[in-house]
Amino acid sequence: MNRRIRTLVAGAVPIVALGALLASPAAIVPFAAEGPGPVFDVLGEVEGAPAIEISGTAEDDPSAGRLDMTTVAVSHNLPLSRAIGMWADPDQQIVPIEVVFPPGLSTEEVERRNEVMFADSEANATAAALRALGRPVQVAVARVLDDGPAAGVLEEGDVVLAVDGVGVTGPRELQDAVGAHAPGEEVTLRVARDGAERELAVRLGEHPEDPARGHLGVGIAARPGEGVRVDYNVSGIGGPSAGLIMTLALVDKLSPGDLTGGRHIAGTGTIDGIGTVGEIGGITHKIAAAREAGAELFLVPEANCAEALTADAGRMPLVRVRDLDGALAALADPAAAPRCGA
Repeated sequence: MNRRIRTLVAGAVPIVALGALLASPAAIVPFAAEGPGPVFDVLGEVEGAPAIEISGTAEDDPSAGRLDMTTVAVSHNLPLSRAIGMWADPDQQIVPIEVVFPPGLSTEEVERRNEVMFADSEANATAAALRALGRPVQVAVARVLDDGPAAGVLEEGDVVLAVDGVGVTGPRELQDAVGAHAPGEEVTLRVARDGAERELAVRLGEHPEDPARGHLGVGIAARPGEGVRVDYNVSGIGGPSAGLIMTLALVDKLSPGDLTGGRHIAGTGTIDGIGTVGEIGGITHKIAAAREAGAELFLVPEANCAEALTADAGRMPLVRVRDLDGALAALADPAAAPRCGA
């Protein structure tokens, strides 16, 4: 074999190898892709059911507008060829797989953690909305993780009245009281069950978001203390970042008038039980999704404003909010609402 042929063969080997690697379905890269996800009108229906369903009252005031919950679409288990294609797509962002699945956690563990986070977010949304409307709040156990610290002690439907003798008036009070203890410490809960009160001791586990904080391993629900029931049909879709929009939808449903003013509103942001709006991830993707859906205004958590300004919002105003009161004021008078960057 002469020198020219040997050179051609040597040069072809890496090209053929690269082609085989790109074509191989087994060549999975340790990255995920994030991009604009679907939007859901939480004043309407999700998969054939009301996104927020209210029973036990005649109140459920209809709205002529929309309140869109925005999401981020995540793709993982990507072959190298698809990852390269998504990397070239300006609407997609390639991130390390650890951003989506934290190290040391299985897919099942992440799903269980997310289920608890969804329930906590819904509880905070209910509590914030009820407080804004001046209604009493009860804190109940919505779910007990089978392998959680409270398994076999707490039951679904238990209403938590106090932690270590200190009264609980909302989800945040329960979360703060439990989180003030370290994992392994014991707390005493006073709960109402089947019309009777009882004292129950739980040895806390480790909080999935903060290893220094104690955790019950339960999902909690805030509910009105007047026989009214609120059910959310967005678990597994919304998560914590839908908290603000769910809260606004509940305020709209339980109060007279149309909170949206007939407009198409979108937004994002976590919320706690007293109405503080928190930072979220994927803001640029959510803005893109809202813009494509035709939203007239987008509510941005104050802490996300700097990043939000890097997104292509088109003609859609980016309204800065730090709490529920600010969001309600923005919807009442959009022209006077503070903007990101202003």
